[in-house]
Amino acid sequence: MISLLIENIINLLDYYHQNKIVQYFRDEKIEIVIDVGAHKGEYLKKIRKINPQKIYAFEPQKNIYEILKKNTKNYSEVTLFNEACDDINSYKILYVNSLSLTSSLIRPNQDSTWIKFKKLILQTNNLIQKKIKIKTSKLDSLLFKALKPDSKILLKIDVEGNEINVLKGAKKILLNRNVAFVQVENARNNIYESNNQETVHKFLINNGYNKVKSFLYPTLSFSDDIYLKNSR
Repeated sequence: MISLLIENIINLLDYYHQNKIVQYFRDEKIEIVIDVGAHKGEYLKKIRKINPQKIYAFEPQKNIYEILKKNTKNYSEVTLFNEACDDINSYKILYVNSLSLTSSLIRPNQDSTWIKFKKLILQTNNLIQKKIKIKTSKLDSLLFKALKPDSKILLKIDVEGNEINVLKGAKKILLNRNVAFVQVENARNNIYESNNQETVHKFLINNGYNKVKSFLYPTLSFSDDIYLKNSR
């Protein structure tokens, strides 16, 4: 299956890419990791190397969530959520892509050169396999009370274009908890119908963060940008 082959190639690239990110955080003594967009646990497995006391991981796709649950069954520090993070507690449509790690609440931009290239390599005219209704929740609703004010937190967001809504739903946490770092995916090439990357940057700047590092992915299609809380 072509999509599985592509995913295996991506996993190899991820190994190199995520190792650089883990090295960056290695000496930061992060106590809690919030992994929004955990997929099968690829990032989670790597970030465990910095020895956080607790990891909260979110994956909305039921079949992928079951794989994530299996992959993390021996990780006592991990708590899983089978739902999407958003700016409202509600239900929305998830666009499930042939490449599962690119499924999103945001429709892909069909005019994007990168989307056209993905269609070509996946040999499909439509990246969206199906649409499913899923539960969405604000991080503030789910985790605010569980997070101790003095615990040093890393918030990682990889949700294929919906990053700004995840941040809006976590504003209370960002302002009132020690989220020292925000790691957010920055997609390029106008991949999504609503491109929120500049909005994401402004939101974080306006809420007391500065961008301190950017890790460009080997395919050059996106970067993982690291923001540091000013008061640190």
